[in-house]
Amino acid sequence: MNHQSSVTVTGMLAARAQERPDATAIELVGVGGLSYAAWNQRARAVGHGLISRGVQPGDRVVVRASSDWIAFAIGYVGVQAAGAIAVPVLASSSDEHIARVCAEAGAVGVIGDVPVGGCPGWSETIHQIEAHQPTGPTGVEVTGAHDAEILFTSGTTGRPKGVVSTHDNLTYAIRQRGEDVSVAEAPVRTVLHALPPATNAGQSLMVQTLSPMPHTMIVLEKFDADGFLGIAQKARPDDVVLVPAFALALLRVKARFDLSGVRQVRTTSASISAATLARLAELFPDASVVNMYTSTESWPARLRMRFDPARPFSLGRAGGGSEVRIVDELGEPVPSGVSGSVQLRVDGVRPRRYWNDTDASASVFRSDLWVSTGDVGRLDDEGYFYLEDRSADTVNVGGRNVSTLAAEGVLEEHPDVEEAAAFGLPHPTLGQYLVATVIGSDDLDSDQIRSFAAARLGEAEAPKRVVRVERFPRNALGKVVKRELIETVSVLLAQDSGHGELATDTERAVAAVWGRVLDAAPATIGPDAEWLSLGGSSLEAAEVALLVGDELGRDVPERVLHTNPTLRAYAAAVDAAPLANEGRLRPISRVSRGVAG
Repeated sequence: MNHQSSVTVTGMLAARAQERPDATAIELVGVGGLSYAAWNQRARAVGHGLISRGVQPGDRVVVRASSDWIAFAIGYVGVQAAGAIAVPVLASSSDEHIARVCAEAGAVGVIGDVPVGGCPGWSETIHQIEAHQPTGPTGVEVTGAHDAEILFTSGTTGRPKGVVSTHDNLTYAIRQRGEDVSVAEAPVRTVLHALPPATNAGQSLMVQTLSPMPHTMIVLEKFDADGFLGIAQKARPDDVVLVPAFALALLRVKARFDLSGVRQVRTTSASISAATLARLAELFPDASVVNMYTSTESWPARLRMRFDPARPFSLGRAGGGSEVRIVDELGEPVPSGVSGSVQLRVDGVRPRRYWNDTDASASVFRSDLWVSTGDVGRLDDEGYFYLEDRSADTVNVGGRNVSTLAAEGVLEEHPDVEEAAAFGLPHPTLGQYLVATVIGSDDLDSDQIRSFAAARLGEAEAPKRVVRVERFPRNALGKVVKRELIETVSVLLAQDSGHGELATDTERAVAAVWGRVLDAAPATIGPDAEWLSLGGSSLEAAEVALLVGDELGRDVPERVLHTNPTLRAYAAAVDAAPLANEGRLRPISRVSRGVAG
């Protein structure tokens, strides 16, 4: 095998099929296994079948990825065996999304069980394509520089983009790990996960099985927390790979399992709180817990950090060929301790790029191989990296950037909170204000949890409203889709503002004061109405404090409105406040709204 074929996905599969033909590459729980020999032969048959259908090198072929990892792995490599570019897409995606992917990629056909309306060209199953085809080499020359895959990003904060990877980019990580390994002496490393195909994390685990160091991927068709832990107990895998949503689900399981066989727990794909990592370490007592930071665009550059109670919030530092730096708006590196845009790099590997989007590629993939992750972070004096937020998620409150990740991390430290998601909502004078949604116990007290966060973060960094929800909208990897959550919570807050009956004279009096200050009809202000969501700011809060003193005779400092932001909570605080001092000066005139405070 020449050097060029040894760095391609197809070449590495052929090498593994020759070295260990009967070894299991992929074990689909409850279905069966796929050996390296069978994988190689069937992928080649698919390659021949595609060529017979007119597929040319460089053509794009969509591979619909269901929960059947075995069929997906065969189709994925089969496309590459024909010299074409695989375009994985989740079968659970809408026909509209798949049709858009087909159009943007310029796909010539679709491999899948169900035809997709709106996709031009042919649509056939794996079995139809491979039937009666030879299983030898296709004769198509593929090198490391050839494009292997276009993976459309998850699009949790915006429209997905197609990220193009070459063969040597996809195989870089396993080639680095496999150097100087004697296959005859190396034990098989088993990795258990339930991640879907057509995701960067899932794809990376599949490609990992092609490493010179023997690997077997054990995968569930569908994630189920009890079932996952049962398989971990029975199969005793070396590694368990989780996304944060799966990790949180495992921590909710009441039954106890023997997980002593697990040597390493890896979390990936999204930010995870230090509190969750600490609880994972308790669940898997004999395993190291490792959190990985990367992005679809920057892979294979990545940072890894074994959970360290001394540095619970760090995601690691440069190593293993990967570099990290923090830059300012001009792209210049900033000193340690200063926040900025995060960039990752691996020297000597071909970077990824966006499909048919030169301008977007230039802004993310730099000519010096640095790749922008779209995140905000900082480095400490020892080079440890700390993620502060997604650039798109950072909330600008009156000109101050407030981190959603910091709020989520603190909220998840509360014993009644299982998971939190924070985001900004529009505000007429501040620009935005921070709101957090939480999933937790039935007796969860939103106001108490908000106070808990404020005590740790300070009022400026804490969410101004905490809303309990039953579930979060998620993508296939369990990431919270914040744009959908924002829409839901905005409607909920609007309904809360005017719903419910005011129960006391103080509540009715406070509603009247708020209505005058905010130019809102008191009838539209219910007991759960929230000060900031109605458009209030610190400027109007000062006026409310004066009016409450004048009209209700209570001495209520301005800050009380920020710590008790709902009408009912604020009215209770007014009732508990001392009587106002006599002789207090009345406000001379109303301050015009629209000036930020």
